[in-house]
Amino acid sequence: MKKVLRIVFGFLGFLYFVIAIFAILCLLNKNEFGYPQFGKRTLFVVLEDSKDLDYKKGDLVVLVKPKNDDVKENDAVFFYDMEFKKNTINIGIVEKKEVVNEKETTFHVAGKSFSSEYLVGTANSSTRYHVVGGILDLILSKWGFFFSIIVPFFIMFMVVLFKIYIEIKFGMKNDN
Repeated sequence: MKKVLRIVFGFLGFLYFVIAIFAILCLLNKNEFGYPQFGKRTLFVVLEDSKDLDYKKGDLVVLVKPKNDDVKENDAVFFYDMEFKKNTINIGIVEKKEVVNEKETTFHVAGKSFSSEYLVGTANSSTRYHVVGGILDLILSKWGFFFSIIVPFFIMFMVVLFKIYIEIKFGMKNDN
């Protein structure tokens, strides 16, 4: 029984450690808009249900930035919206596409226009994970990170220090 418990706690400890490392990497790899980005992949947590598309609150969407030529009219795209100096990612259907030069394209979505610089990804090339986004959003918030990562690590650290103290104070004495 002790061996089974040791295996279970070892697995849970390893899983917790992996989640903590992932959360720290997400916080360290935020792009200029405040979203975790790894290469061309951006992590986006859906904060409210989408009316037009099938995205639900709490979904984690992994977006891959496409080439401008790969985006066509009527494609659903995710883009950075800088309205009211608040960086958000919006989703919309491309109504019109204007090629400015070989590196720059302007997209028109629901009465808004944005440069290809603000294009994050398309719905076709994205991967969605249900519920995981809500958990990630909680862990990456200030208080969520504090209580789910910092406090448990502090408690584990204090337990180890206490065990070292007990071992030093009451440990086995050498009878040589």
